[in-house]
Amino acid sequence: MSVLTRYQTRMAVPGRDEQKLGRLIVACWREAYPGILPQPLLDGLNADRETAKWRHSLRNGIAWIAEQSGEPVGVGHIDGAEVTTLYTRRADQGMGLGAELLFRLFDEITCLGRREAFLWALEDNARARAFYERMGGRLVARRPVGFARYPKITEVRYDFVLD
Repeated sequence: MSVLTRYQTRMAVPGRDEQKLGRLIVACWREAYPGILPQPLLDGLNADRETAKWRHSLRNGIAWIAEQSGEPVGVGHIDGAEVTTLYTRRADQGMGLGAELLFRLFDEITCLGRREAFLWALEDNARARAFYERMGGRLVARRPVGFARYPKITEVRYDFVLD
């Protein structure tokens, strides 16, 4: 079964999808980051706070949602030329869904007149970094994430040329 028949992708709708996305992000972070981010940070995630962040994000960018049977299983978001968010549930990884969402986001960035895109990934997230490198990302920078209580956590930037 192809990614396009197993999943439905659509643009997120402000005023309708924030709560779904808030819950999805909490679930994705808790699946993706044990051993990468401190457990107290993961335990402190809150769907209501994430929902509020999505209210802002959907007003200031473009998001695509991947759904299966009406439930969100993946999301990607851009703000200008930056891919600010790209997550899929662990059970849906390796199916081409991340690539499908990333290509949708790259199409949106191209429609904005940009020829390059970029994103930041946690430096210790080897799985995500390998994915971005397979997708043509070029490692160009490193910086602290900015968690006041966890100053040693770093992220790396990948740049993409859009054709």
